[in-house]
Amino acid sequence: MPGSRPPVVLLAGIRWDFLWQRHQILATLFARAGYPTVFVETTGLRNPRPDPEFLAKAASRLRRAFRRRKAPSCGPAVYPPLVAPPTLRIFRALNRRLLIPRAAREILSLSGPDPVVLAYPPTQTTLDLLRALRPRLVLYDCSEEYTGMPGVPGDMEETERRLLERADLVSCTSETLLERIRRVRPDAFLSGPGVDPELFEPLGRNPSSGEVRTVGYFGHLSRERTDFAALRRIAAAGFRVRLVGGLGEVERGFLEEPGIDYRGEVPHRELPEALAGVDAFVLPYLVNRLTRGIAPAKLYECLATGLPVVGPPLPALAGLGGHVYLAESPEEYVAVLRELPGLESEERRRARMDLARRNTWERRFAELEAALWSRL
Repeated sequence: MPGSRPPVVLLAGIRWDFLWQRHQILATLFARAGYPTVFVETTGLRNPRPDPEFLAKAASRLRRAFRRRKAPSCGPAVYPPLVAPPTLRIFRALNRRLLIPRAAREILSLSGPDPVVLAYPPTQTTLDLLRALRPRLVLYDCSEEYTGMPGVPGDMEETERRLLERADLVSCTSETLLERIRRVRPDAFLSGPGVDPELFEPLGRNPSSGEVRTVGYFGHLSRERTDFAALRRIAAAGFRVRLVGGLGEVERGFLEEPGIDYRGEVPHRELPEALAGVDAFVLPYLVNRLTRGIAPAKLYECLATGLPVVGPPLPALAGLGGHVYLAESPEEYVAVLRELPGLESEERRRARMDLARRNTWERRFAELEAALWSRL
């Protein structure tokens, strides 16, 4: 790319130590390419609940927020902002007058002036941070249907519209999101999920030629996204259901049910080891307002293994031309899994792997980088 590389600030919607996905991957790739990069952890979406889990997280955030930081020699700097939720007026006033100016000063001390900003949650906090950071360029990377999330601010549609008007560039991770966003920003472009094929291809080197016994899923489990009824039905049908990932609000007693093999959360690089022996993958998403617009972060990671993948008729999955088997009910998940030995072929396996190789994170990063430099 021409000229010196500007600093990059990524206003993420998650913590650095959360499930490894687009936010952390792009920050890592920018840093690896020589951009001074700061990963700003989530500034929140909803009012917290005063339970033990929240209190532990809040204590950790406070300790890290007051610790002296310096930019790393390699990799992104990780900055945990100390801000109030973007919900009540009093919280927003506190942010605007005290907490955001402090956070902006500390972010710029890590990144340097005039950064390129990649913005995620379209909240009032993000808008106020953009004003304080005075970026040379803003990319809104729309990856969620934020208005479908429970507990978000009531004016989320309005703050997203203001972010769309403020951004210099807008990308969307799915065709469904792109269709909606283009009503405001006709110049928005698609930038879907990606994969590191070399990490996941070894899982499919010795595919089982017999019936499916162990079904795998890796990702965050939560009531608002996960179809627990489908997972229960699969386990009750005699399949071993191996789950790897973090836990949100999970249905009571689910992890102790027969057939459910929960392995906990593991570092991203250790996923192949945790998933070894899986015969097929499921993507057990509920189909609702929140999920209709997503392109699952682990989609191409599953396809890169060559193993069969079964998921719901989300637009992002239904548009894959048969690379994913679709199931509209818990019973259909079971029926498809039982039929896989007669449906699968070497041709199908190779087609999935080829599709994944055409959707690497390196390619995604190169496309975003080119879009940014076209405006710098």
